[in-house]
Amino acid sequence: MNKNIIIGTAGHIDHGKTTLIKALTGTDTDRLKEEKKRGISIDLGFTSFKINENKSAGIIDVPGHEKFLKNMLAGVAGMDMILLVVSAEEGIMPQTREHLDILNLIGIKKGIVVITKAEKVEKEFIELIKEDIISEIKGTFLENSEIIAVDSISRFGINDLVKKIDNMTDEVEPKNLSVPARMFVDRVFSIKGFGTVLTGTLIEGTLNVDDEVTIYPKKITSKVRNIQVHSKSVNSGYAGQRVAVNVSGISVDEVERGDILSSSNSIPKSMMIDAKIKILKNASRDLEHWDRVRVYHGAREILGRVVPLEKNRINKGEEGYVQIRLEEVLASKSMDKIILRFYSPMETIGGGTILDPNPPKHNINLDIVENLRIKEEGRLEDKIEKVLMESSSPLLSEVITQELNEDKKIVEEGLEILIEEERALKINEGYFSKDKLAELNIKAIDVISKYHKTFPYRFGISKEELRSRVYKSFKPKDFDKVLELLNISKEVKIKENIISLTDFEITYEGKGAAVKKELENHYLNNMSPLQTDKVTEKDSLKEEILNSLIGIKLQRISDDLIYDISLMEKIKNDLLNFLAENEKITVKDFKDMTGLSRKYTIAILEYFDNNKITKRDGDFRIKYN
Repeated sequence: MNKNIIIGTAGHIDHGKTTLIKALTGTDTDRLKEEKKRGISIDLGFTSFKINENKSAGIIDVPGHEKFLKNMLAGVAGMDMILLVVSAEEGIMPQTREHLDILNLIGIKKGIVVITKAEKVEKEFIELIKEDIISEIKGTFLENSEIIAVDSISRFGINDLVKKIDNMTDEVEPKNLSVPARMFVDRVFSIKGFGTVLTGTLIEGTLNVDDEVTIYPKKITSKVRNIQVHSKSVNSGYAGQRVAVNVSGISVDEVERGDILSSSNSIPKSMMIDAKIKILKNASRDLEHWDRVRVYHGAREILGRVVPLEKNRINKGEEGYVQIRLEEVLASKSMDKIILRFYSPMETIGGGTILDPNPPKHNINLDIVENLRIKEEGRLEDKIEKVLMESSSPLLSEVITQELNEDKKIVEEGLEILIEEERALKINEGYFSKDKLAELNIKAIDVISKYHKTFPYRFGISKEELRSRVYKSFKPKDFDKVLELLNISKEVKIKENIISLTDFEITYEGKGAAVKKELENHYLNNMSPLQTDKVTEKDSLKEEILNSLIGIKLQRISDDLIYDISLMEKIKNDLLNFLAENEKITVKDFKDMTGLSRKYTIAILEYFDNNKITKRDGDFRIKYN
C-alpha cells in the first residue's frame, strides 16, 4: 500500500497560500461565501494533490489571519510536511513567526519554505528575503530546508516545487496502522439520504466500513456506514489520509469540531493532564502557577489552569513539567501534542507533549516529575514498567499499547524483555509489575498472619475476603493465579477456598482444649446428628472450635446439623453397597438401614445429593454417575 501523506500550508495572511494550492492542484480551497467575498481564508480548506502518476497527497490550507488562528490550529494535527509560505513583497511577518512557532512545537519534521509572488519583485530583493528566512528558521525544524521562489499566477517555479515535494514525501515516516483508528473531527455536516458526516485527518490506525466507533469525549457509540477519501467511496481509510466518515444513529447536533472518532472504546478521559511543555523565548511573559490558558489538542480548544510541578514559574525559553487542570473533559493519549495560548491576550506561548492523559491531582512533586521524565525519555521497557507500576491489576498488551500509543508488536517485545529481567510477569493473559506484586504479597501474608491471631481456631481466611482486602482490583481468575504462585513458593497453603500460612496449624490449649473435648464428647460416636445451636448455645468460642473440627472429626450435613465424620463415612459405604446390589433405594429403605429418624435420613440423603454421591429419580435415589 502506498504511503499516505498530508501536506499543510502555513504563513501570514495574503501571502498566497490558497493561490499556491490552486496552482499545485487546480482547486480553490476557499469554500465559504465570506471567503470568496473578502478574498481571505477563514476556515480550513482541503483538497487532494496528484504529485505524479503514482503518488497523491492530501492538502490542508490554513487561514493566515491572527483572528482565525484557532481554525489554523484545528488543521495542524496529522500534517506530515509543511509549505511555509512567505510573500516576496512583504517577507517574514508576525503570523509567519507564530505559525512557525506552532509547527515547531507540534513536532512537524519536514517542510519547504515557499517564497510566493516572486515575479512582483526584483531578484535581488528575493535574495534579501531568503537571508531573512534563513535567520528566522535557524533552530527550528525548517533549518537547512529548501527555499523555493515561485509565482502561482505565471507558474514560475511550480514544477520545481512539485519535484521537491515529491522527493520529500519519500522521506516521511510511515504511520502506525496497528493501533485503533483515531481521527480529530474538524467538520460536521449532514447529507440528505445519508445522515451525519464527519471529516478529519486519520492520524493513526485503519478505519473500515461497518466498524463500531466511539465519539469522544461524549463517548457516543456508532457505526461506520461509508468512508470517502478524496470524494471517492472506499472500504477502508488509513492513517495519513483525509477521510469523510458517514456514521449511523448520530445527529449533527451531537458532534462538533474538536471531537474524536475512534475504533477504540477506551481512550482516557480526564479533567487533568500532565505534560512536558516549552515556553517560547519570545513570549510576552513567563508562565506562572494558576495562569489560565487555552489548550489546543487535535482540533479542539479547551480552557485550563497551569500547575507547574517543579517550581511555581516557567520562564520564557524554558521547559518544564506541568499539570493542567481543565475546565472540560479532554480525551487524549500519551505522547499527544498540545499548543498553549494565554487566555488573554490571545498569544501563543508554548506547547508540548501529554505524558499522562489521566493523572491524579498533584502540585509541586519531584517524584511525579521523575515518573514523567521516564515516560518522556526512558527506554520503551521503562515506559512499559511505569504503566504496569501505576496499574492496580494485570493489563492486557492491547491496553499497554494504547496507553503508550505504540505498535503492539514492539510493546510485546518490550514486555518479554521485562519478564526476562524479572521486572514483570505474566498473569494469565495480562501483565503485572513483579515489584508491585511482591508488595501486595507481603501485605497479603501480613493480613493472613493477623487473621490467624484473631481467629486461632479457623483454618484461615476465605479467598474472597483476602482478594477484597489486598487484591481487590484483580479478576478472580488472575487472583487464583497469584494464589497458585504463592502456593508453589510455599508461602501459603490452600484448602478448598480457605487460605492459611504454610506453617499454620490449629492448636488447642487451656480453655480451647477443654471446649474441644466437650464438643467431641457430644458428637463423636453419637448415632444421631446434633443441632449446632443446642450444643454451642451460641457461645462464640464453642462455635469457632466446632467449625475447626469440621472436615477432620465432624461433618456438616446441613446448616444446623453436624455428624461424626467416621459414622458418616460408614453410612455412605453402606449406601453405595446397597445401590450396587439393588440400583435404587427409597427413603424408607435408607431409614431402616441407618436406624435414624426420617428428619435425619432426609437431611443426609440431601447432603449426598448435593455432593454428587446420589441423585433423585422420582421417589428413589440412585448412584450419581
